[in-house]
Parts: sequence; C-alpha cells; structure tokens
Amino acid sequence: MSKMVATFPRSVQPGIPKLADTPKGWTRYKLGDLFDVVSRPLKMQDDVEYDLVTVKRSRGGITRRSRLPGRKISVQSQFYLREGDFLISKRQIVHGACGIVSAEFDGSIVSNEYAVLRPREMLLLDYLRYLSHSLYFQQTCFHASIGVHVEKMIFKLEDWFRWEIHLPPLNVQRRIVSGLIAVERKLTVFGETLSHLINFKRGVMDRIFSQEIRFTDSNGAAFPEWEKKRLADIATIVGGGTPESDVPEYWGGNIVWFTPSEIKSKFISDSQRHITQLGLKRSSAKLLPAGALILSTRATVGEVGIATRECTTNQGFQSLVVQSPHYNQFWYYWIKKYKHEFLRRAARVSDLLCNCDLVHAS
Repeated sequence: MSKMVATFPRSVQPGIPKLADTPKGWTRYKLGDLFDVVSRPLKMQDDVEYDLVTVKRSRGGITRRSRLPGRKISVQSQFYLREGDFLISKRQIVHGACGIVSAEFDGSIVSNEYAVLRPREMLLLDYLRYLSHSLYFQQTCFHASIGVHVEKMIFKLEDWFRWEIHLPPLNVQRRIVSGLIAVERKLTVFGETLSHLINFKRGVMDRIFSQEIRFTDSNGAAFPEWEKKRLADIATIVGGGTPESDVPEYWGGNIVWFTPSEIKSKFISDSQRHITQLGLKRSSAKLLPAGALILSTRATVGEVGIATRECTTNQGFQSLVVQSPHYNQFWYYWIKKYKHEFLRRAARVSDLLCNCDLVHAS
C-alpha cells in the first residue's frame, strides 16, 4: 500500500520549530517576554458607525472588512485597535493571518477572535514586521494551535508565549531592517523591469503570429507564405495515464511521470513521482520522447513545457510529438501565445489544436 502523507495548503507551515545556538551578541527570549497583551473594550452604540477589519492569510496584511452601525454588528464584544498593534487571528494564524496595524486602521475594531499585542522595548516594530514572515515564526504559530482539521485550529496565545526565539540588539535590528528595505526596493525595480519585458515579449509575439513581422533567410530572401495545417500533419497527439496507486510495484521506478502542477518552465526534466516499466505496461500512460511538448488539458489548462528526456504523464495531458522537419519550439510559443483560447475552449481543446497556422517548411 502507498504511504499516506498529510498535506496542507501553501499558507500553512507545519514543520517543528527548531532554534540553533544563540548567535553571539543576541539574546534568547520566550515570545511572551516580547509582548504585552492589549485589551481596549468597546462600549457599542447603535447609531455609531465602526470600521471592522480582518487579517489576510499568508501575512497579507490587515484589510477593512466592513463599516457598520453598532446595531448591525452581531458580535457585541469588540475591541479597539491602535497604530502599532500586532494583530493575530486566532482562527487563521495557522495560515499566516497576522499583521501590524497601520495608521489607516487606527480606531478600527475586532472581536475577541483576535489577539492584540504590543511589542515591548526590546523588539522594534519594523523588525517584527519581517520576523513574522520567517519560517520559524510561522511554525511556532502552527504548533501553538490545536484542532483536528487545519481549517478549524484555534490559536492558544499562552502556548505560543512559551516558544523561544533569538533576538538581536536594537542597533542590529535596525541594520537588518534597513538591509531588507533596500532589498525590497531593488525587487520592486526588478519587478517593474520584468513586467515591461514581459509586455514587450507579448507584443512581439502578437506581431509575429499575426505576420506583421516577417523574417528573411541568410541571403535576405523572404520565407514562403504561411499555410494552414492540421495538427495531425505535423505532430502526434498522445494522452497520458496513471498506474493504480495502491500497487507498489508500479511506483518508484526510473520513468518520469508528470502531473499538471509540475509544468512550470519551458524545459522540464524531472518529476516528483516516477513509475516502473510494469506500471507503464499496466496503465494507459505512454512513453514520450525527449522534445515532446507536454500540454496540460485539465485543471491548469494550457500549461506547456518541452521534455528534455523520455517521460510519461498522467491523464491530464494531451502531449504533442512534433514530426520532422517541423520545429517543436515554434509550437511551444504558439501554445503560449494562444493560451487564452485554451482556457476559453477548455471543454474542447482538441478542436483548437486541430487547425492552426505555422511556418511553411522550406
């Protein structure tokens, strides 16, 4: 029988928190030593409007949930927030739902479903902002929560306060924060540059596939006009399959076996799971040659990669084995260009693939 492994959403970091030796000059604290618990009860008034906030998962920050008069707020036990508070959602912290209250949300309210903390003098607020993104911090939050299902786990503040953490002196915290801010600025510039390049590439591809841009050979002569072809004229379409999961002899071999979630780059070479020759023989999986276009037609429809070695896929693919003299990389970019059509016609992907334009072979 195959081994069952617990899985969690990407927002959850379930690993056991482990601290190395305390760095020189740093201090080992319990988390409870770094915070004061704050309680600012609200005396609800029916005709006064209040801003209610919530915290996004994956450390996505605090956001306004609604603005309501007191008479429409069902949970009457509410508490004020102040700028500089550290807010933890007791029901969502396993998903990273925590954040620092900005000036924008000063005076907003939350229920007792949240823990409201103020960092003490040894912990800079900006350092805490980055610290809350660390793997160790996230893991302590997970292990201070109890419940039988990840969506129903409840955070126990008193348990969390018992976990220990290393903290540098204030001057070192400031230097670390300054360095991280500088990195963020560079990433912002890089992201903007990357976005411009992606848009430029998209524009060039549009002009190429519309034939607005035409190329010439090494002698300056124009290439032949494009002509319409059926996919069967240039490639063989091959489906995939999955060996029975409860037969150990079908798994753990040396044959690459892709699933749609693994197609994340132009060239793909290895998979998370592998099948055996027996698994290949006893299933509908087909062995594809190196150079095949691995095209997902389920779930993440239209994701495509070029296999760099022999491989197989599950049934979520219709892979293309491009025949000579046609060029598989042309078809890779053609599929990338028309991915929106794959999404629009997801129920009949084969219809889209059966007719298309391509460069006429010289």
